[in-house]
Amino acid sequence: MAGGGLASPSYQKHCLMSPVVPSLLWGSGFAALSVMQGARATPQLFATNCGLLYIYHALQCPMEALHGRQSLLHNIVAGGTLGAFGVQAGRLGIPFVDSSFFWRYPSISPAMAAFAVYGGLAGVLGGVLGGKSL
Repeated sequence: MAGGGLASPSYQKHCLMSPVVPSLLWGSGFAALSVMQGARATPQLFATNCGLLYIYHALQCPMEALHGRQSLLHNIVAGGTLGAFGVQAGRLGIPFVDSSFFWRYPSISPAMAAFAVYGGLAGVLGGVLGGKSL
């Protein structure tokens, strides 16, 4: 991209604008899956799914600018951070983790587990689908 790399205003604009449509499409798809599993179809459900996908992508833009390259670690940090904040706010659950886990391991908070799970999922998807390296 012309204009001086990942920290350039033109790249940052592209980085922040390019995930808008995919976030709307994929977020709507995830919301539809939730509705098919019994969740109520509400504007908040769609906004949460679309918004979190967009924020996940947007969080990576400043990290790319700071490090001067794309990295799988950016995916992991962005996904983990969103998961931790979402669980802390009571807006997200933690997939693959049974609630009894926290009784067995009381030193692990739900936010910590969420960071690990959501960060791990983002890392797998960024590495497999995105082809990013560390």
